[in-house]
Amino acid sequence: MLFFEDFAPGQVYETMGLTLTDESVIRFALEYDFQPFHVDKVAAKESMFGGLIASGIQTLALSFRLCNQAQLFAGNAIAGIGMDDVRFLRPVHAGDTIHAVVTILETRLSGSHPAGGIVKWQIRTVNQDGQDVFKATLINIMKRRKVD
Repeated sequence: MLFFEDFAPGQVYETMGLTLTDESVIRFALEYDFQPFHVDKVAAKESMFGGLIASGIQTLALSFRLCNQAQLFAGNAIAGIGMDDVRFLRPVHAGDTIHAVVTILETRLSGSHPAGGIVKWQIRTVNQDGQDVFKATLINIMKRRKVD
């Protein structure tokens, strides 16, 4: 597990990839973002997207999942305290493979949580063609290895 002390501005982490299936796109959208281009293959094909696309919320959630699977903030985050500059840059189509590229922007001790430090991350989610599909700046309180 990585702790606050393990992070420094400029560090870059790259996650493994994940391929979205028709079924995963439809299942998520039926529950959380019911739009024709997320749930109906025929309507999606006739839409401006030309086929099923993942909800932006699904892309965000999968980006977080990839970061958690890479152990960047799984078990070591005390709390998420903010998200800035959230942008959905390109549609993620069923069949696309995405991965996250995470850059540490800033680290500082927390004044209100002595057992934690603040880490500001830039998350970029990239498709199989190297195109950015999502980006956001995330701010977390991360566990410190050692408290003074």
